[in-house]
Amino acid sequence: MIGAIVVSLLSVLVAAGAYFLYQEWRRYKVDKEPAPPPTPEEASLDRWNAGVVIVVAGLSVVGALLAWWASSEFSAASSTSLQAVQEAAQYLTVKAEQDSYVSFGERLAATYQEHTVAESELYSEAARARRSGDTYDALQLEAQARVEGAQERAIAPEFLCYWPSGVDSNGSVPYNAQQLSGTEQDSPCVQPDQDPASLRTLDQSHVSALGTLAKSDRSTAEEIVLAGAFVIVAVFFMTISYLGWRHRRVRSLAPGVVAMAIALAVSLAAGLG
Repeated sequence: MIGAIVVSLLSVLVAAGAYFLYQEWRRYKVDKEPAPPPTPEEASLDRWNAGVVIVVAGLSVVGALLAWWASSEFSAASSTSLQAVQEAAQYLTVKAEQDSYVSFGERLAATYQEHTVAESELYSEAARARRSGDTYDALQLEAQARVEGAQERAIAPEFLCYWPSGVDSNGSVPYNAQQLSGTEQDSPCVQPDQDPASLRTLDQSHVSALGTLAKSDRSTAEEIVLAGAFVIVAVFFMTISYLGWRHRRVRSLAPGVVAMAIALAVSLAAGLG
C-alpha cells in the first residue's frame, strides 16, 4: 500500500518537474542574459517559482514516506530472521530429544534382551530337566526364569516413546534404531509446550525459506533507502534552481528531475520486488 502511494506521488512530481523544466528551457532560449536570483517579492509572484517550491515540498513528503517504508521493510526482515533462528533452535531441540529417546531405547532394549533371553533359556532347560525326570532342577530353573521375567516386567515401562517390535521365541528383542529414527517426524514424543509437527514443518528447507524471505525484505529496504537518497539529491538541485541565478535554473533543475526519475524507477522496482 505505501509503495503504491510513493510511486504515485513520485510519478506526479516527476511529471511536474519535467513540465517546469520544459517551461524554463523555453524561457532560457528566449532570454539567456545573466540575471540575479529573484527577490522575495518577485518570487512570491512568480508562478514557476511557486510551482517548484510545491514540488520540493512534495519531495519532502515522499522522503518521509520512503523512510517509513524502509523502516517497515527492515523491521520485517529482522522479525523474519529472528523467527528463522527461533524455529531452527526449536527444530534442533526436538530433534535432539527424539534422537536421545531412540538411543535410550536401544540401550534399554539391550538390557531388556538379557533378561528375555535368560528367561527363555531357563524355561528351555527346565523343560529338558522335566523330560529327563529331574523335577527338582526343573523347579529351580523355572523359579530363576520367573525372576528374570519379573525383571523384564520392571524394565518394560521404562521405554520412552520408542519400543522394541516385540520378543522373539528365543527371547531376542528386535530394536531397529534406524527405522525408529525414520518415524520421528510422524509421531514424535514431544513435551506439552512443543509442537508435534516441528520436525515436519521446521526443517532446514523451511528455515532456508525464511532466510530467503528475510534477505528479500532487507534487499527491498536497501532499494528504498537508495530511492530516498535520490530524493534528497532532487531536493538539493531543485532548491538551488529557485534560489539561484535565473539564467542557471535549467542547469540545476535538470539534475533534480533526473534524480526524481531515478528515485521513481528504484521505488517501482522495490514495490514490484
